[in-house]
Amino acid sequence: MAGFGRGQYDQFFDVDEKYFPCIDDSAIAGGARWDTTYPHATFVKLLRATENMLGGSTNRSVWIHGAYGTGKSQCAYALKSILEVPEDELKAYWDSYDALKKENDLLTKLLGHRDRGIVTAYRYATGGITTSQKFFAAIQESVREAMEKSDRVTYMGENTLKENVISWIEDPAHKRFFNDLLQKPEWTAKFSQSNADEVLNTLKKSGDIKDLMSNIFELADKEGITAMNLDADRLKAWLKDVIDQNHIKIVFFWDEFSKFFENNKYSLDEFQKVVALCQESPFYLVIVTHQAGSIIDDQDESWKVVQQRFDKVEITLPDNIAFDLIGHAFKVKSAAVDTWNNCADALNSRLSDSRNAVMKAANIKDQKVIKDIMPLHPMAALVLKNIASAFASNQRSMFDFIKVKDDSQAFQWFISNYGPDDDYPLLTIDMLWDFFYEKGKDNLSPDIRMILDAYPQQKNLRDDEKRVLKTILIMQAIDKRLGGELDVLKPTEQNISYAFEGITSGMDTKCKNLANMLCKSGVLVQTPIGNNKFAYGVAVLAGDQVKINEYKKSIRNSSSTASLVSDGKLGTCLSLNPPLRLRFAEDYTTGQITAVTINDITKTINTLKNRQENWHFNVVIAFAKDTAEGSALRDKIKAAVASGDYNNILFIDATTSPLGDDDFDSYVEYSAMANYYQGNNNPSARDNAKKAEQVLTITWKNRIYNGIFTIWSKDYPDGEKVSGGSAVADVLQAVVLKKFRYVSDFGKGLTESQFKLSNAKAAALCGINQKTSGVVAGAEKSTLAGAWNVDNYWTKPETSGIGISVIKSSVEDLIKDLFDNDKSVSVLDVYEHLVSKFGYAQCNLTAFLMGFLLKEYSLTKYRYIDQNGANGEMNPDKLAELIGNCISKEMSTYIVKMTQEERAFYETTEKVWGVPKNTLSSPAKASTTVKSRMQSLGLPVWCLEDVDVDGVYDIVSKYILFVQKEGEDAHQIAKEIGAESLKNEKLVDSLHNLLTPENCRKGMLKFIEHFDGGKLQDLANKIGASDDGIIKDIGRLFSVEFSSLWNLDTGEDRIKELIVDYTFVKATNDILHITAHAKNDAATEWQEKLKFVMCSCEALQDEYPNLKDVFEFLRKIYLDSDILPEQMKNYTEGLVSNLTVVESYLSNEIPVFMRIYSPYLEGLNEDDAAQLRTAELADIFKKSRTESNAIVKKTADEFRKNQTKTQLFKLWKDKTGTKTPSAWSAANRTPILAVVSKKEYDQAKKAFEILNRGTASEKEFNEALDFLNGAQFINCLNDRQKIDEAFCSILGTYRKILTDIEKVRDSLEAMPIDAYEWDSHPRIHDKIRELAKAEYDAGGSDKAIAKINSMGSDELKEHLISLVKESMTLGIEIIDGGE
Repeated sequence: MAGFGRGQYDQFFDVDEKYFPCIDDSAIAGGARWDTTYPHATFVKLLRATENMLGGSTNRSVWIHGAYGTGKSQCAYALKSILEVPEDELKAYWDSYDALKKENDLLTKLLGHRDRGIVTAYRYATGGITTSQKFFAAIQESVREAMEKSDRVTYMGENTLKENVISWIEDPAHKRFFNDLLQKPEWTAKFSQSNADEVLNTLKKSGDIKDLMSNIFELADKEGITAMNLDADRLKAWLKDVIDQNHIKIVFFWDEFSKFFENNKYSLDEFQKVVALCQESPFYLVIVTHQAGSIIDDQDESWKVVQQRFDKVEITLPDNIAFDLIGHAFKVKSAAVDTWNNCADALNSRLSDSRNAVMKAANIKDQKVIKDIMPLHPMAALVLKNIASAFASNQRSMFDFIKVKDDSQAFQWFISNYGPDDDYPLLTIDMLWDFFYEKGKDNLSPDIRMILDAYPQQKNLRDDEKRVLKTILIMQAIDKRLGGELDVLKPTEQNISYAFEGITSGMDTKCKNLANMLCKSGVLVQTPIGNNKFAYGVAVLAGDQVKINEYKKSIRNSSSTASLVSDGKLGTCLSLNPPLRLRFAEDYTTGQITAVTINDITKTINTLKNRQENWHFNVVIAFAKDTAEGSALRDKIKAAVASGDYNNILFIDATTSPLGDDDFDSYVEYSAMANYYQGNNNPSARDNAKKAEQVLTITWKNRIYNGIFTIWSKDYPDGEKVSGGSAVADVLQAVVLKKFRYVSDFGKGLTESQFKLSNAKAAALCGINQKTSGVVAGAEKSTLAGAWNVDNYWTKPETSGIGISVIKSSVEDLIKDLFDNDKSVSVLDVYEHLVSKFGYAQCNLTAFLMGFLLKEYSLTKYRYIDQNGANGEMNPDKLAELIGNCISKEMSTYIVKMTQEERAFYETTEKVWGVPKNTLSSPAKASTTVKSRMQSLGLPVWCLEDVDVDGVYDIVSKYILFVQKEGEDAHQIAKEIGAESLKNEKLVDSLHNLLTPENCRKGMLKFIEHFDGGKLQDLANKIGASDDGIIKDIGRLFSVEFSSLWNLDTGEDRIKELIVDYTFVKATNDILHITAHAKNDAATEWQEKLKFVMCSCEALQDEYPNLKDVFEFLRKIYLDSDILPEQMKNYTEGLVSNLTVVESYLSNEIPVFMRIYSPYLEGLNEDDAAQLRTAELADIFKKSRTESNAIVKKTADEFRKNQTKTQLFKLWKDKTGTKTPSAWSAANRTPILAVVSKKEYDQAKKAFEILNRGTASEKEFNEALDFLNGAQFINCLNDRQKIDEAFCSILGTYRKILTDIEKVRDSLEAMPIDAYEWDSHPRIHDKIRELAKAEYDAGGSDKAIAKINSMGSDELKEHLISLVKESMTLGIEIIDGGE
């Protein structure tokens, strides 16, 4: 049955697809709600900080920061909404929370600021903001978008920023100058626009001009056009202008801002200028980052200035809110609400101790919060809330665990694989291991990783030992990360017991013993944590530092610059795009450019200077380990360029970004640790080796890419300094375009595979046929704009000047010269001409372009001859083969004119059926294509007869016949169609207009109006199926392969099947009282209904023998079994005939259930039977009679047992007002057994143990219930005097001196011992003796002495004798003293 698993939790509920715990720009665009943001303390603090900011009292902006998963983005989004939503919406939110109702003064102030005019701008992520120019442009773009949406803004700050650019370019003199600049290769490569007018048009009309503005500002900077540079002062002037003119405040929210600081940490001066604007004008920047401590460098003076510009607010997520968020993510299925409610109650009832501990720790007041997160164990939920703190980056969180659907054994995996009847019905802490360690360990912080890495080192552990070890390690790691602030997460014996509470398969009782065994075997150690408590954990040992230092020395001595460059794969640091990799890299796949260092540059360039360039360029990139080495290497490069001996080499100097001492030290440290761990801790060895590698492949490589480069060559003799790898790529592109002006490599949209040589023939064929697919899909948009599908493009005035036309004209001249001289055309000569003159490279793109350039020679009026003398008629496929062999194998082949009716058929067929021109060349290919086109219409073309207004249906009939025939028969029909086309010039248009999906739809609707007396239409009306629904269902019948070959009779038979389907849907609607409109909908409704019926199919068939086939039909539907059309017809007729009986049973199942299973329901009435509808009965419909009997018997027995248990606990609650004897003892601060008489003591103690434990056999429950119903002590439990007397009894002889019993109770209550045990626990007896001693020493002895002094000698002697008789101890002391 689709959507339900056997016995798993996902049959009851799903994770809500609309669950949006993570706010980003797409979530906001998708309508994420803001008013669900709970106003916890740090959010209210944020609101206050914002009010202070808007009030101008601080002259600061606001910096929101916090750990991953704390909801800081949600808080920022809510704050933005608070500043802009309608007042009624804001007030409604404010009134929804008690925490805000106390802040009415804050609301009044915020409303006041809003009334004075606020415009909010929002931007997400800063990864691409690597320069000040990009930062300024991003602010201007987002503020402008926000102002365009605001009804408060009428003035957009015209003639500033973008408008400044437009105004500058529109000046005639500037426009001419700008046009000249755009013709330079460097800017031709950079701009997609070819002249100033195209730039102006894009600026004025395009919505996305970010890249264009960036290019313009770069051009202005390099060419010295200072009037267009975007700087902080110009941006501030524009912001002040729009703020002053519109009388507004601007609050700019920028989420995920951490990357900006990472990218720009050494160049924050311009950023500070913009942030400081709030001191002059109300422009406020509200940034959202990870925890500020992980970003700020306190030793850096510039950071100190940055911090002074902000009020920082750290967002933390309270534990109780986190639990609410988890519960809100679960969406219970409507059909399973009651069953799931019972299951959740049962699960929750197992967790009294851990639930109370977690509720206390998380400040949760309502037990329903814990019930709502079932089957997630509350201890696991608390760990989940804090798990993100263990990660060094935002890789894993509580929200990820709930949402993820992959195979990492997260929550959705759990509910798909576990259910309430499993041995492990709760998701416990150990089940977090796979998601957070196995799949997330690479992102764990080092201290946490060191703890958790202890697990894979343990071998031969049993499954239960593994569970306990995982639990302890996770608790130890989280406790360490939290600094011990949550006692309940310390891995103590008590807390481990909490972690497995409710796992009644045995782990709940033996987990403590397992922890002790792991301790004894040396896997774990116990650490004292105070108050006589110990925490379990793994011991982390220090390494052998001497050996590590030896490794460091060896690595430092052996690490040459060349080896570091090689290991770091720095030759790929530029991350060149595919066309540049093809032309400059030694290895296209990796993009590896030839690397040189101080020790190997001379040898390398001497080899390269003798290598000829064609379409590939010689280039080297230089690296240095430190600044001294960099300076020396730079001198060598200058000397080589100045010598003139290396004019064919381009040098890329990256020596201004050396590895540096600090990173080299890190590399040595990690490498040494990898060597140290090798052999005794291989996972740690691999981890350290990976980190060493990342120093080179990530840290150094990224620094190089983002650093300064200098380009040296004969064209750049003085060196061209550029910033960043993308700028180097621009220079390399300019180098290519300077040599090969018309090369097509750099068109937008070209893909990596197009620059490989993998399938040259297929690529060429795409160019010949002017239809791209596969490896060159979409390539025409980037390379052949203006020429694609344009006949004679190279001769037309409007297109003759484009690059491909210039190349085509050159190729045509070459071919014409050969043909004019009666020579054949060598395809290899054409290829070499394109390589040498136009820089065509050996790749798929060249094959595609060459195919396009030669497509006119693919016609049958041309022939081919290969090098072996084989020849034949030319066609597109053959020409593609020739081009492919030429480029791939450099094989030399040569290019050396149908009846009118045949040509007319192919042309007609192509136009009528929407086939690309010159695609069809044979009847077989035409037949295959027409079949496909018929199939794509979705309905059979024979239905068009009723909507043919031009009288061309006869030709449609011929096409139907054509696709059914083969060979000469098909060829003859094709010629007939061609002949008709030649006679009727309107035939093509008429057929084209007729053969549409809409006409097929109209034709089919007309057909079914009269088909079979309109029965289908009548049924459709009754079940509410629309015309679109009918057409969709019919379309499904004809969606199978080869349905285009069916004739009318076959088609009618299929439509009759739909009548049966609709009859089934109507019967379903009548029985289940639903409104299904289609067969699948009806089947789904049956599956969901039958999931929770109370009787098995076999039992129902025995109960209703006349309905045996009907219930068999329902069983097949439930099991989603195949039902043949004839079976469907018979089954449906049976269902319709017995509709009333089936409907009657389903509307009142209980009586039938009672009859069928009466042997197992003794003593139960119908109300009791209704309560047996639990998870255990789910799926019973598909069980055998025997299996269902066993299930019902087990469920009924359990129900009867639970009735006795319920009666027992209810009796106790009614008599005592408490849940258990232990709870009574705690509430009355008196051990309850002290109240019980000796006569009832043994029975009472046994009953109390059952009540405290909550588990027992049915017999034990009955005995306890019988006892309590007649127990005498019950009446004493509400008598205060008797309770106090009972408490005094545990004081013994000390009761005379311990007269303040409430004070005694206070002292005992402070001890970690339940009040239930006060009468028997030895430590309690010791405590009472200690209290008595203190009272005795504090004046009690004086009272005794005073009493003695007041007695006469005889009286005193008589009293002493009586005491000696009663106290052996006193007597012995007198005997001893006498001696």
